[in-house]
Amino acid sequence: MLSFFSLLLLCSLLLTSSTNLYSDPEVGSCSAEESGAEPGCGCGSLKRDSSQTTTHSEIDQYTDGKAARVWNLYMGGNKRTSEYGAYLIELLHKHNVKTVLDAAAGTGVDSIMLLEAGFQVKSVDLSDQMLAEARKERLKRLEDPGFKDWEIGRGDWLDLDNVEKTVEHPPGGYDAVICIGNSFAHLPDPTGDQADHKRAISNFHKLLRPGGVLIVDHRNYDYILEHGTIPNTASKLYYQGGDRIHKITTSLDCTEGVCSQVTLEYEIDITGHDEVLADETRTKQDGTQIPVSKFSLSYYPHKVGDFVRLMRGVFGDEAEHTLLRDFRDVVEDDYVPSYFIHVMKKTGQNPESLNKGSGSNGQSHSEMQLIPGGVFTMGTDNPILYLDAESPARRVNLPAFYIDKFEVTNAHFAEFIKQTNHVTDAQRFGDSFVLDGLLSPEENAKVVNAVQAAPWWLPVQGATWDHPEGIDTDIKDRMHHPVVHVSWNDAKAYCTWAGKRLPTEAEFEKACQGGKEGSLYPWGDEELVGGVHQANIWQGEFPKENTLEDGYKTTSPVGSYPANNYQIHDLIGNVWEWVEDWWTTQHSPDGKGPPTGQEKVKKGGSFMCTKQYCYRYRCPARTKTSADTTGLNVGFRCAKSADV
Repeated sequence: MLSFFSLLLLCSLLLTSSTNLYSDPEVGSCSAEESGAEPGCGCGSLKRDSSQTTTHSEIDQYTDGKAARVWNLYMGGNKRTSEYGAYLIELLHKHNVKTVLDAAAGTGVDSIMLLEAGFQVKSVDLSDQMLAEARKERLKRLEDPGFKDWEIGRGDWLDLDNVEKTVEHPPGGYDAVICIGNSFAHLPDPTGDQADHKRAISNFHKLLRPGGVLIVDHRNYDYILEHGTIPNTASKLYYQGGDRIHKITTSLDCTEGVCSQVTLEYEIDITGHDEVLADETRTKQDGTQIPVSKFSLSYYPHKVGDFVRLMRGVFGDEAEHTLLRDFRDVVEDDYVPSYFIHVMKKTGQNPESLNKGSGSNGQSHSEMQLIPGGVFTMGTDNPILYLDAESPARRVNLPAFYIDKFEVTNAHFAEFIKQTNHVTDAQRFGDSFVLDGLLSPEENAKVVNAVQAAPWWLPVQGATWDHPEGIDTDIKDRMHHPVVHVSWNDAKAYCTWAGKRLPTEAEFEKACQGGKEGSLYPWGDEELVGGVHQANIWQGEFPKENTLEDGYKTTSPVGSYPANNYQIHDLIGNVWEWVEDWWTTQHSPDGKGPPTGQEKVKKGGSFMCTKQYCYRYRCPARTKTSADTTGLNVGFRCAKSADV
């Protein structure tokens, strides 16, 4: 399972000594060594000058077949780890996949696994030598179901329309395109603007049917760039031969603080395989002499947030995106993933894309999550904002309920407006609140009032759900972002139209915890996981500076961040969310709010929250405003009783 770019530099397998990548004195590097770690799939990238005319298909470092044999030995033959295989197959079944393009086929390991599971598979790669291994396996198993129809062809990600004639793409597109094993990271960026990366993703996108999914992964380069070494939390995620790794040395290729390449130098124990020539011998800790084969693999260091934006630049903000960590649904609070796996669904004539339930106006139960009933801890005995009445912690018993997996989007709300002609409170009042730094000079000049305690929070004429920063802005490129400038009254009207209701404060808080009793955040108690942001909040000094570490200046598309253990996204950050309850500081034992009040409760915090200002992006945190208040940072999601 090697990407075609993994084929370009594995000539280093033939070297008898290490290559110095840092001959330029102006290029800095840092390195670390690990033993027993598990590398990504594939081989080194090709450093290209933009003036070069050599095409990808003209280069094949596998002409003697040695590299393919070494790699197959490392992978443990034609078998994946059972955990990875079971998860991938279940994931494909979940998305109703039947036809698959394995875009990083290599020796055919993933393709064979999927054929054995009953999928219809076509496989492409750049190297004839690597594909020769796959073709050998096909010939051996022509009598096995699916293998006779297995099409294998030489192809380039940057020109997938011209795969050799042995592979014919289905006219309606594939149900899934997979590029797994850190393969995509081998594609270099010769122009410095990721044009080739975007072109490759675009080609994958074109080959998918509407509703089809792209599954692509990469190492945790956020961690590698910060620590100068690879995390070792999933030492045998993909490969059964991971125990053959004797040593890995990690190097970063950086100029003026910007790292454009990560290189992993491997030493593989090839004991018992005389057909592979050893490069050197090494001594293990027990004194045993072992033959090793050495090679270096180079990667483009995709940071997870940047990669999501790259994919959304092709698939669009409305596309559904899921981020997995090491093919696990549930991870511990302090878990540092070795890999991030992206599942991106192509939009189109797919019933779920509109979240339309049969016979209803809103989202179906397929887009909601059933939260089990039972007792949970609401509130906290360690409040951070005392005046918000976050305490005390109390045991509350709730019946089971459904809650939306995602915040209500502009696309959903537009359908509601179209069908009901609802006029929002912001439209009735003629203005709504916007952060001053987001306004055009023309709109800023029109503002005549401001909140004295928050002079950066401005009432902007014409700011509504479909004109978020004023009348000169729109939502054409933000249909998959959460709807904003909606009051509690507007949210209530939408949920009623959808055949649902707003969640109670207790329901929201239980959903937020994701089964982790008393946790600060939906994923645990640490704000970052493996150095990676888990929610859309403010980075920098609010409101003067936004460093955009998470890549978002305002709202982000729903589902841009990992779900919690209940498979619910964006329960903190992004936008504040209205709940049903009236505000009170005198909490009842049953978790219910008072029957009447002056202000409504909001939960979750928003993209404007930091620890220094508005540290309310926590599960027990809460705030209040009047039911007709609207702003750029306020949205909602709906809930439904389980017995309805």
